[in-house]
Amino acid sequence: MGLVDRSRPPVPGEIGPFDFPEVHRHALANGVRVLAVETTALPLVTVRTVTRAGGAAEHTARAGVAALTAELLESGAGQLSAVEIADTFESLGVDPETGAGWDAAHTGITALARRLDDAWHLLAELVRNPSFPANEVERLREERLSEIVQRRAQPGALADEVIASAIFGTQNRFGLPLGGVPNTVDKIDREEIVDFHASRYAPDTAAVIVAGNLPVADAFGGAQRRYGDWVAPRGSASVPDSSSAASGRRVLLVDRPGAVQSEIRIGHLGVERLVDDYFPVVVMNTILGGSFSSRLNLNLREVHGYTYGVSSGFGMRRQAGPFLIATATQTEVTVAAITEIMKEVEHLREGGVSPHELQSASGYLAGVFPLRLQTTAGVAAHLAELEIYGLPDDHFDRYRERVLAVSAEEAHQAARRRLDPARLNVAVVGDAERIRGPLEALGLGAVEITDPSSESW
Repeated sequence: MGLVDRSRPPVPGEIGPFDFPEVHRHALANGVRVLAVETTALPLVTVRTVTRAGGAAEHTARAGVAALTAELLESGAGQLSAVEIADTFESLGVDPETGAGWDAAHTGITALARRLDDAWHLLAELVRNPSFPANEVERLREERLSEIVQRRAQPGALADEVIASAIFGTQNRFGLPLGGVPNTVDKIDREEIVDFHASRYAPDTAAVIVAGNLPVADAFGGAQRRYGDWVAPRGSASVPDSSSAASGRRVLLVDRPGAVQSEIRIGHLGVERLVDDYFPVVVMNTILGGSFSSRLNLNLREVHGYTYGVSSGFGMRRQAGPFLIATATQTEVTVAAITEIMKEVEHLREGGVSPHELQSASGYLAGVFPLRLQTTAGVAAHLAELEIYGLPDDHFDRYRERVLAVSAEEAHQAARRRLDPARLNVAVVGDAERIRGPLEALGLGAVEITDPSSESW
């Protein structure tokens, strides 16, 4: 038996084969779209109803209505109360999931195939016939207001809120948190929630996703029985215009006197999900800050010891979302960390990508991708992405192939095209007395002390 050389890490093995399951589509007469995938590894089926009822469908003055509407679906439907809904799902061994993102709202279940009929019937009731009891609306609205206060007490969440306002401005829906802020949530009442549901949870805005141990014909038939007679007003297609992002760089500082740590967020307007250089952007970002071995993490964590971790990412939506870099550091190295972040962005734009970096990033992306598809819920989530963004059915089947095909030059051009150091906004939550002077000395712009609890927010 040979000795193992422990002075060097093991060489990565070859990437194993992978095929995304075949996607089958069907459209009901009323406009509901159905996507189905049959998998037989487990006796489970995931059903998700996806509607264009996310935060992007809201008016800025009522930010948070999408999230509240989605959460309230379980509070009553048809003749059933919230307690009866919960008891029925529990008896079926099902934990329903409801929620809203920026581009869509979803309501879903994962059930044993033999218990699917009853669970799916109740799921359809939640989507189509929620009752929105007045007492539940008031209770959840008050809970949401309390959650916002609690969120703003967390430096990381507060930094996220501040950087969004810097990038988009607070008159743009994307400039406020998905769950809203106090002066928007406080004005939401039951009538507004009922109206939002009526216009956004409609056949022409809805898709039904079925993934798991169920023949495709049964998936289509089940969708027909539960949604085929669904009649509702046509949904509104209005969305906020992210092109109205705030102009010019801003440097915002939220004062937390005595804080021993700073939360740092740096970013600018990013790209939409259907951008033509999507795969080069994904690979480029993995090199910059999208993996543990990224440039940002190696610099700030391994070389300088400024942080336990730093990450970067593009929030890709139907419209352009933010490009963000996020980390937390000790107060005394806050400005040094910001300096290194700016350097790494500039170096990637100007210096390009090495063959080793490219191979490491693309190999990582290709290797971890199948891990997201080991459950029926994971497959259903990817099917929902196809529907929400209008992606071709072979998008995920070709994902690894296209990631591995990105060249170093393409990744470099993505950096030059999509990263702009001159437009990077900076948001810091920390001790202003110790940070403000050094932050101003960086020359990034005037440092604004901001208060997210002010009326303008």
